[in-house]
Amino acid sequence: MARRAMLTWNAGRFDALQRIRADLEQSEYRPLYAHYIEYLDLRQRGLRKQAFSSLDTFVSQVATDPFEVRPSICRHLVSTIEGYWSNWPASDNWQLPDQIERRLIGPVWREWREREPTNPEAWVYYFGGVPGEASGREIAFLLAPSGPRYQYAFLAELGYELHELEHIETILCDARYFGELTASISAVAGAMGKNITGEAVEILAKLTELADIYRTHDRTSGTFLHMPKNLVRRDLIELHILPARLWFQVPPEPVR
Repeated sequence: MARRAMLTWNAGRFDALQRIRADLEQSEYRPLYAHYIEYLDLRQRGLRKQAFSSLDTFVSQVATDPFEVRPSICRHLVSTIEGYWSNWPASDNWQLPDQIERRLIGPVWREWREREPTNPEAWVYYFGGVPGEASGREIAFLLAPSGPRYQYAFLAELGYELHELEHIETILCDARYFGELTASISAVAGAMGKNITGEAVEILAKLTELADIYRTHDRTSGTFLHMPKNLVRRDLIELHILPARLWFQVPPEPVR
């Protein structure tokens, strides 16, 4: 089983592991990172039981430190590894599995938000979120709308909400909600200024037009899908929302 796991461990992950190890070994917190580095090595070798045992040791060591110490360690760890996440600002599970997020990172971020509610960095990640709470990414953007990181994070979240836009009959179930999503995307696009791509500007214009049509749609006249068809607007029916990184002339760090 361990050999099979090593074979499926792709080159990208292996390269990330090597770089993360090098960065952590050069940091001021190097002694504390020993068990986390060991966890990564064991995961790469497919030894999950031993890997999570090492991770538990790392979490237990840091979790017992006073709050004044824990945030520094956790923020340094996140800043070191976030450049290797495939869907930033959502973390990759092999680097931050549930137990470290639940027992260490999440509690630290929740307390950080309580202590510094106007710091966008405390909101931009999902760490410590509770179902039903307001979107942390939206809060981060509202706190610092000119920050490309927060523009990107909120735009990625909005894009996910619209990721099935081509299935118009199933996704556009509420005109008001769709209008709110479109208005939020417009707000982010406006904050991006000249950093927005031309293709994204065109998509936003069509998205706004689609929202206007949907808002005035008479539900007694048939399904909403028929309206763009009757208008001979295949460009609206087949509208494709670009991934967030393609909205930016220059994507923010750490987006690749």
